[in-house]
Amino acid sequence: MPKTILILGGSGRVALCLTRLLTTRGDTVHSLIRNPSQSQTLISLGAKPVVQSLEESSVDDLAETFIRIRPDVVIWSAGAGGKGGPERTKAIDHLAAIRSMDALALASKSHSISPRYIMVSAIDVRDRDTKPTPPWYNDADKARSDKTWGAIGTYMLAKLAADKALVQGNAERGLEYTIVRPSGLTDEKGSGMVAVGEVGCTRSVSREDVAGVLVAVVDREGAKGCVFDVVGGDGRSDECGVEEGVERVVREKIDCFEGFY
Repeated sequence: MPKTILILGGSGRVALCLTRLLTTRGDTVHSLIRNPSQSQTLISLGAKPVVQSLEESSVDDLAETFIRIRPDVVIWSAGAGGKGGPERTKAIDHLAAIRSMDALALASKSHSISPRYIMVSAIDVRDRDTKPTPPWYNDADKARSDKTWGAIGTYMLAKLAADKALVQGNAERGLEYTIVRPSGLTDEKGSGMVAVGEVGCTRSVSREDVAGVLVAVVDREGAKGCVFDVVGGDGRSDECGVEEGVERVVREKIDCFEGFY
């Protein structure tokens, strides 16, 4: 049955890949963007643009949008993208993300809608100061983690704050959430082959394959409460098809975040 999807941050490259996949199969996609000049690209993909600034929108503003659209699934795929300095990264990747969670909870409780919430986060988002290193990390993973946090630590801390808020605040919000944590993104054509779960952080993954993973999550109600890492398969023994990988996440209730925040 076709779904109504609302993508927050619809102009990003993962979001555009995702939009194409969803509209092609018949879903209705509303795509929230800040700049009206991005509308035509979304229209050409079959989406319905919603011009609204996440950075400037209040909880009530976002709740009104959710109530009007009444989506089956809300997907957070927004981010400052390194533009505007640390303040803007915190404003969008941390604070606006939390407002979107609060807004969805408000809309759900006041207008009897119950959309799922899918957060596109990042691999290796964790508390490196007070929590242990994931036991599945090898020396190469630890070195990559050090390099990543040294280069984009502000972004990683913003994502950590948002993901913690989603998980720790959910007893009150009551959202059916899933957190998808892709590794470094590439623009290579998707292969349809990924590795998911406790996979380390050295392999990159194509944006097309991340979009495919998100579609598979949309299709699986059982993915609620799961938090999982996604990397490219690269022909290794742990690679699998996108559908198979997400099905395993659901079956095993994988959570790569628990114990590391």
